[in-house]
Amino acid sequence: MEIQLAIIGIFLLLFLSFSGCIDNSNDTNNLNQFIGIWEGISYLDDTTMNVTFTFYEDDTAKQVTDEFHSHLFYYEYEDKSLYLTLQEFPDFEPLIYSYHFSNNYTALTLTNESFDTLILTK
Repeated sequence: MEIQLAIIGIFLLLFLSFSGCIDNSNDTNNLNQFIGIWEGISYLDDTTMNVTFTFYEDDTAKQVTDEFHSHLFYYEYEDKSLYLTLQEFPDFEPLIYSYHFSNNYTALTLTNESFDTLILTK
């Protein structure tokens, strides 16, 4: 009986020790996947526009549409949602997009049901 308790104690000790090694690297991986320059198309109603998004490591982003119209954003993401807050209006509600990476993280789809959909490639 003492041997069984000792074995259970060792397993419990190992489990507790290794549980601290598990991290939420998925958040870090997603951040790393966003970073960089993304080019593609914005679909809004019956209109399409060329768009470039640049995501920076400091949680800021720049959007350029048709090479002349640009916005600066603060961004954050959570549970497959990307939140873009205009830097010039930080008190306004953020634009919320669902996001999906594909093609080994070289394609990104951003969808806002009430606004637009962006299809981007890195």
